[in-house]
Amino acid sequence: MLHHVLHTVNNDLGLWLACLTGLTVSCSLLPRQCLDLNVHIDASSAFGLGFMFNNNYAGWHLSDSWAADSCDIGWAECVALELAIYWLIQEGFRNADVTVPSDNMGVIAAFLNGKSCNATCNNCIRRITSALVPTCLTISPKYMSSCENLANPVSHGHTASYSAWLACTFPLPTPLSLWLTTL
Repeated sequence: MLHHVLHTVNNDLGLWLACLTGLTVSCSLLPRQCLDLNVHIDASSAFGLGFMFNNNYAGWHLSDSWAADSCDIGWAECVALELAIYWLIQEGFRNADVTVPSDNMGVIAAFLNGKSCNATCNNCIRRITSALVPTCLTISPKYMSSCENLANPVSHGHTASYSAWLACTFPLPTPLSLWLTTL
């Protein structure tokens, strides 16, 4: 019987190969500083997704055809977390454990378990892990109800109550650029 290696296994092996052979990858053995930076994430299937940081926001509108290829609200919530992480890295956060509130228990569980039943969420978790490892950042997602989630207005396109727009200079991964437009 012939067997083949799944594409996802090859992706994971590639990630580990890059991490283990990289000369610039290091990990501090010092305890990570726990940071609650007031970063909140959210997504809405009716409009888009985004995050807020200290009353400033970054948001993206979902294209009309975003709900395809296993992309669902769980995927959108996972992408909101991914984009918030890219921004934290862009801003120079390193060697820390950052608390990030979310109102989606499925995404919190998938991130903490390192896997999801949804293939597109798994791809998102892989990209997140690839970004976190070189920076020695860890993320501690915590549940917060939708009515307490300060990013809820962003995900619905309501940004007037925020102080300013956060410049996100990181490039969107190609799989995301098909579905997202910056607010």
